[in-house]
Amino acid sequence: MRIHQLIPPRILGSLLVLFAATAFTASCSSSSSMNPGKSKKVIEMTKGPCYGNCPVFTLTIYENGYATYRGERYTDRLGTYGKKLDKAQMQRLLDEFKKANLWQYRDVYVGRIPDMQSVTITYHEGARKKTVAGKEIRPNSVKWLESVLDQVANTDGWVLKEALDNSKPDFIIPNELLVELYEGVEPEEWAKEYSDVDMLFDQQLGESEFWVFSFDDALIEPEQMLERVRLDEDVISAEFNKKLFDNLDKKAADKGKPSTSRERKLDKQQ
Repeated sequence: MRIHQLIPPRILGSLLVLFAATAFTASCSSSSSMNPGKSKKVIEMTKGPCYGNCPVFTLTIYENGYATYRGERYTDRLGTYGKKLDKAQMQRLLDEFKKANLWQYRDVYVGRIPDMQSVTITYHEGARKKTVAGKEIRPNSVKWLESVLDQVANTDGWVLKEALDNSKPDFIIPNELLVELYEGVEPEEWAKEYSDVDMLFDQQLGESEFWVFSFDDALIEPEQMLERVRLDEDVISAEFNKKLFDNLDKKAADKGKPSTSRERKLDKQQ
């Protein structure tokens, strides 16, 4: 009541409007700092699968201090999470990366143990970008950066933004893999290494080094099979086959020839 008596209504109304506008601006500013928005990436670390229960995730840190964590497998946080790093955390990360001087290292370090987890660290500095990837053979300063980023990933305060979608697109063929083998690797001989899951060579895609293999998904989960193949030292890349490529089998069958090794195997038994 005393305020109303001391301040004229017109001035009081102006002050209330100013206060509301200031509060709204502060709220928007706080909200914008809690998401990456147009802020650029500064640091990113991706940890891939291994022949075991290694956590598979990607940690991304933006210029405004916002961080995202996308957990894919063997981690307590599955899906996309976000949180805001304080100034001290952000400054420490920037200092550690400048001290490590990633520019002096190779982009890829080839490991000797196929079953080990692959780790990829990317650093953005202005217009420059540097990526260092590898398994057990990497410079000590790069491994140190991995441990620093692991500390960020394993702290509390993450808020779920998007749950992980485990559903597969309907064009995926879950019991077939499209595999890129190194030159000189014989696909039929290579498939014998996976006889425990009834792996069979189906076909080659044109004149490329991409081959289609099928396996018995009653013996192993498709995702586990894909991870296992990706860790093979004879494999460049691997993914689930798609129905688009599967049509090639039907064309070959229409010509009167068994299109897959599974069909050839059945043909010999008859």
